Amino acid sequence: MKESKAQAELVSRRALLRTGSLVCLLPMLPAIGFADEPAAGQPASAGETPAAPSQLPLKSTGLEHLGTIVPDVVAAGKFYGRLFNPELYKEKDPPLRYYVTLGVGYLALGTRPNQARAFFDHFCALVKDYDAPAMAQQLKTEGLPAGRYGIIPDPDGIGLQLLGVPGGLAKSTEPAGRIVDGESLVRPERLTHVVLHVSDLDKSVAFYRRFLGPETRGKHASGPVSFQVAETRLILESAASGESPRVDRVGIRVQAFDHRSVSRELVRLGAQVTTQSKGNLRFTDPFGLGMELESV
Repeated sequence: MKESKAQAELVSRRALLRTGSLVCLLPMLPAIGFADEPAAGQPASAGETPAAPSQLPLKSTGLEHLGTIVPDVVAAGKFYGRLFNPELYKEKDPPLRYYVTLGVGYLALGTRPNQARAFFDHFCALVKDYDAPAMAQQLKTEGLPAGRYGIIPDPDGIGLQLLGVPGGLAKSTEPAGRIVDGESLVRPERLTHVVLHVSDLDKSVAFYRRFLGPETRGKHASGPVSFQVAETRLILESAASGESPRVDRVGIRVQAFDHRSVSRELVRLGAQVTTQSKGNLRFTDPFGLGMELESV
């Protein structure tokens, strides 16, 4: 059973990585049903099937990777290879999709036909004891979208992907070698946070609370709301008037670096540096994606 479940997850993951698109994914396999749960303190009757354990909130080891859609995969690979790690990975089979490792986790750089706009397609949380069919059934029972192949749309359609521990690159990838010269500008260690701009803060908080547990709020009701996911955070902010909901930016923890020289090189590569402080540098990449470097 464990072997077949692992094989099913690997097939699902391969299909997802090759398409790079929520709309191209096939429906999830039919989920197994739950037995009715006995009342609190009451044992299951003789002959009854015990209720399956709840899949929510998640037992997550943290946010692990981001999927992106970019208009030019090679150009994006060169930019992020120069920034984080020149030793890239790619899918073994077409279409071209690059992976830039971040110490723990990675950025997936893919494309879609006739899509000229760059955006974060989904973000991923790793889950202990993840049971995809049981999760799909529980989400259906609770009136939540089950999604496809582990990617669940939030109220704004932003993809929350669930993968079993230990995560990492799929077996459908292979080393792509260096496509840029020189060493990386910074040495990444891991993903630290993902910031979403949402259309309805209360509705999005209720959705993510079911998956990630209790939130932390600031002093102002309309201010940012955060969820701690192991050593990573998901931060929700209200989208500005006229702004489309989206993954606004992602934070990457990196080893200490020279802010002046890194900022100068980022600008030379086509990025726009927006803010920087002693331990933080925020910029928009040449394609419009928001990034934030946090030095240790």
